[in-house]
Amino acid sequence: MGVRGLTSYIAQRAEIYLKAFELHDTNLVIDGDNLACNLYKDVTGLYSAFGGDYDDFYRAVVQFFQVLAECRIDAYVLMDGGYEKRKMRTASKRLTGKIAVIKRINPLASITLFPLHMKEVFIDAVKDCGVPIMRCVFEADDELAALARKLNCPVLSYDSDFYIHNVQYIPLITLTVKVQHSKRDEQKSSEQTRVLRRNEARRMEKLTKANKIISGIQKPEERPESKRPRTYKYLDCCIYRVEHLCGNGALSPEKLPLFAALLGNDYIARSAFRNFFATGLGKAGRSRKMKQQQRRIRVILQWLRQETSESALAKVLSRLKQSQRESLVAQVQAAISGYSNEICHAYDYFKSNYAEAFRYFEPNDEEYPSDIEEEGDFVGELSEEEEVGDEVQQDSFAEEQDAEEDESSSSDDGETNADGVEDKALQFPQWFLDKLYPAHLPRFFVDLLHLRKYINNPQIEHFPHKDANELALPILNYIFALLHNVEGENLLPPVDEEGNPQPIEFTYLTRAMRVTNIRYYRKPIEVLPKYAFVPTAPDARHLQAIFEQRMQLDAGLLFKKLELLPQDLQLYCLAIVYWLHKSEHCDLLHLNALLICLVVLRTVDVTIPAERELKEFRRRFGKICKQERAVRDKEALDGIKRGIKPALLELSIPDRMAHVPKSDCYLTQERLLPHFHMQEIFKKKYDLYSTIVLHGFAEFQAVVYQLSSLNALLDFPRANPRMNRLYCGAFLYNLYDLLCNRLDVRYYIERFVLPDSKLMFDFFCYLYDWCVDFLPDWKQPDKEQAVPKALIKKQLKKQRQAARKAAASKNMADPNAEMCKECNSDQDDAFFDLNNKFCALKV
Repeated sequence: MGVRGLTSYIAQRAEIYLKAFELHDTNLVIDGDNLACNLYKDVTGLYSAFGGDYDDFYRAVVQFFQVLAECRIDAYVLMDGGYEKRKMRTASKRLTGKIAVIKRINPLASITLFPLHMKEVFIDAVKDCGVPIMRCVFEADDELAALARKLNCPVLSYDSDFYIHNVQYIPLITLTVKVQHSKRDEQKSSEQTRVLRRNEARRMEKLTKANKIISGIQKPEERPESKRPRTYKYLDCCIYRVEHLCGNGALSPEKLPLFAALLGNDYIARSAFRNFFATGLGKAGRSRKMKQQQRRIRVILQWLRQETSESALAKVLSRLKQSQRESLVAQVQAAISGYSNEICHAYDYFKSNYAEAFRYFEPNDEEYPSDIEEEGDFVGELSEEEEVGDEVQQDSFAEEQDAEEDESSSSDDGETNADGVEDKALQFPQWFLDKLYPAHLPRFFVDLLHLRKYINNPQIEHFPHKDANELALPILNYIFALLHNVEGENLLPPVDEEGNPQPIEFTYLTRAMRVTNIRYYRKPIEVLPKYAFVPTAPDARHLQAIFEQRMQLDAGLLFKKLELLPQDLQLYCLAIVYWLHKSEHCDLLHLNALLICLVVLRTVDVTIPAERELKEFRRRFGKICKQERAVRDKEALDGIKRGIKPALLELSIPDRMAHVPKSDCYLTQERLLPHFHMQEIFKKKYDLYSTIVLHGFAEFQAVVYQLSSLNALLDFPRANPRMNRLYCGAFLYNLYDLLCNRLDVRYYIERFVLPDSKLMFDFFCYLYDWCVDFLPDWKQPDKEQAVPKALIKKQLKKQRQAARKAAASKNMADPNAEMCKECNSDQDDAFFDLNNKFCALKV
């Protein structure tokens, strides 16, 4: 949830609070959401403006965990669950901020927007690496800390909360994802951690200001172990413990939760302590080099040194109104309980579901320096450098607080007991936890079941249109209906003041049209589930019911023909059919682009090494491409037509895709590689960037997301789509732009997009024809007119060429014949063309 300003405060004093550390041969607890966001930000760069390059992101996650495995680091990943009631205000503010960014988006903006399927692609990559992963019920911070204490291992994250938790904390910003080598005899237990050098501390501060997490993941070099005897591999990083902040008894760990609460976090607004800041602490000091929040941290630390945890809390409460004290005490106690929570479901889950969980590693008996600088030595008086020439008037806490937004502190959930700790998982049925813990369900399921709310995640959308997720609301409504109509559970409907039953409904939070604001809609259950919902043995027909109840088509025929497709594409193509029927903002060009992207990613990236940089691709595979081009050009000159091998003709078109030659993949990738990057024109004229085009793709992503969520709730009767093999936002946008204004799209794709692989083009045509069979009537292609247009254009071109040839041959026969005829004419009414200066020669 974050302690405001603490990350910057620690970074500016990195040589005091952080110690250099070699990470290897250990367990490691990872904050999954934090790692996913920071990896995506550093990998994709500007391409988040196109809706998500999931292929690049997936590869980066896999490489990250491969580097950890190289250093014998056993990772355990925890993902966030739903929102607690007390955090809804913060969630709403973040949603408003994201809407403001999207409304003003341009492809050159430096702000990263996380796409809809980012977390699911991250989970797929983690599972593919064989790394244990679990989704928590609510925010994962408490579980991360509790698991790390049980395993006596570090936590990897980039959240200032872990400066307060009693754990070994590795800030993600300090991790260099490059394997280092060292000799075993050089490793000393007392030097496992060391004080940072000054240049290392300055680099830490610069990275924090730039908010740059991982500059690049470098794969380990292939080195035979025999040539490097008695070595070990490790990753450079920095580690933190609360002792580093507390010093030699300068600040006891019991006071840290109150210190964090006074600074303000996602659960407690700092404005709740307005009166205390104004009269309880006095002046914050003055400095042109230190921001107000940094001075506030220093003064609070200094004040807490002189107080016990009980006296400090009493003095804070004494400055509040009587009506505010009870609420504030509950909030502070809830925060304190979170920092000291020892309930750990993750330990039991990993132990029972992963056979090789929690390998034993020899403990590193580290001896920390006893001369840790006391906080009082650092936060006492300002240095001469800070005081010289400082003519700024002293600021009080009250003066700044008056300038801040007046936030009211949110009320507590009522989820803590007398001891301050409660098992929050008990609020949910066991069948739900069995689906949630393996990270099968997205986090919004917790909100639907616990708060009856859905916070929409806006994408790159066209603001004059309705939000992209509205297209998929019927699927979301059906999910909500299943969650609240479980077989064997008697759910009492809500009643009004007079005792009359009210409809069961959820609140839908989404962006407003045209303006930067949030709208709240109440969504009651529209249609009761057609079949009973037994969570332990769900009926797969619920998936078909969506198409039976919501769409005007033969659902039986659709699901029968679905069996003709590869299993990994069945749910994806169901989403395409739903999207084509419901969306008014997509056309057949969207469909063509989707299918080309699908064919290329699903085939090329699994056949040859995935490489997106053209220069690097040509360095690695340029010789292969050149040789293959030469062979094919020679065959064309000799009149040899390349075809499909007779053995492959006996297979169905989808089954042939496993036999696509590598040569086809190299040539196709070389041809299409420029389209994976942002167009150069955007760097000169970014207003050509069209959110209208992207809105259609955003609607499709929303349909895939909700349909996959329903499929997961039903225990996967169909394989969920792997978006890293199906969807690349920048590539899709460029394909759409490439196909615009093409008179015959299929002809262009055959000749200019997929000319190097007959198998790929046939598979594209197969999928396109399958989808067109289920198009609504108002989107059916006009086959009777499309072909004549192409023929007419060619015929007109041939007629013009024939006319020019005829005129040329006539002039060669007697170039002066026409002139002589005109000269001998006795007609007085000869025509003079005023636009032709040679017409006067006829006189």
